[in-house]
Amino acid sequence: MHFHSSLRSGLLKFCLRGHNLPPDLMKKTVENFGVDLEGFKTVMPSVKVELHKHRHILKVWGSKEDKRRVEGMISELITSVKHNVPVHLPSENVGGSKDDNQRVADNELSMDACAICLCETEDPFKLESCGHIFCRACLVDQCEVATKSYDGFPVCCLKTGCKKPFLIVDLKYLVSNEKLEDLFSASLRAFVASRAGIYRFCPTPDCRSIYQVAAPDAETKPFVCGACYVEICTKCHLEYHPFISCEAYREYKEDPDATLLEWRKGKENVKNCPSCGYTVEKAEGCNHVECRCGCHICWACLANFKSSEECYGHLRSAHQSFVDIV
Repeated sequence: MHFHSSLRSGLLKFCLRGHNLPPDLMKKTVENFGVDLEGFKTVMPSVKVELHKHRHILKVWGSKEDKRRVEGMISELITSVKHNVPVHLPSENVGGSKDDNQRVADNELSMDACAICLCETEDPFKLESCGHIFCRACLVDQCEVATKSYDGFPVCCLKTGCKKPFLIVDLKYLVSNEKLEDLFSASLRAFVASRAGIYRFCPTPDCRSIYQVAAPDAETKPFVCGACYVEICTKCHLEYHPFISCEAYREYKEDPDATLLEWRKGKENVKNCPSCGYTVEKAEGCNHVECRCGCHICWACLANFKSSEECYGHLRSAHQSFVDIV
């Protein structure tokens, strides 16, 4: 929740729209606390509150205790709206009266009222799917909120009892092409998040492809991304690894040297290059070995040289032979 406090004036401002806030928060505030916000005044007679509907700003003047209580009530309202649970307010008389609620309903039913801000529509926009009319700015804000959170999907009409989803033709008129791409990306993220364990994103950075996770008892098959062409195992989500189990491949990824050490056990014809440390196997031939790094090695004592001539000279002088003498 976003708020700003001014110590000089004792004013506390609540912004009722923005990142991670329900798009119809201001409407819910009016429904729960009354058109004239009598609900706050009932439990806090000394508090002064004003609601700027088109700007979605709630202003509060009063003591620190009163402002803390208002902040707590708004926070509880936000939580209840996000989780679709009843609001438990400090007093039975906090909410608006029946007359207030009727005024809210009448306001929503008015052809000139926006169901989001409850004001006369400014720059009216008619949704193609259902024909309901809203302020264009309110619909744009609704799309912005959905883009920045998972709570706003699917993006639907907020008219009471409607819930018809926005159509592409609506979105094209409401937001720019760049914002529309952001909205589609956020929608895809919300879809994957809502089906945790069933779908995953391609692990390549910035790739927006998704794939279905394989069941534990299913045959291992690769996901071949059509966007970045990477091949992923749909069980362990690492690079596709045919002919090796997920467990063995995961062990290899955690310690790439584990399989090499296992292979080297008991082998006397395997040593490490003294220059680069690379594993070298000598199957046959003389004791002059050239590593892939360019180093020339004496296999008998692992002395290393820059050229084969130097290495052969060392073998003649130090070991009197190019081969092991048995």
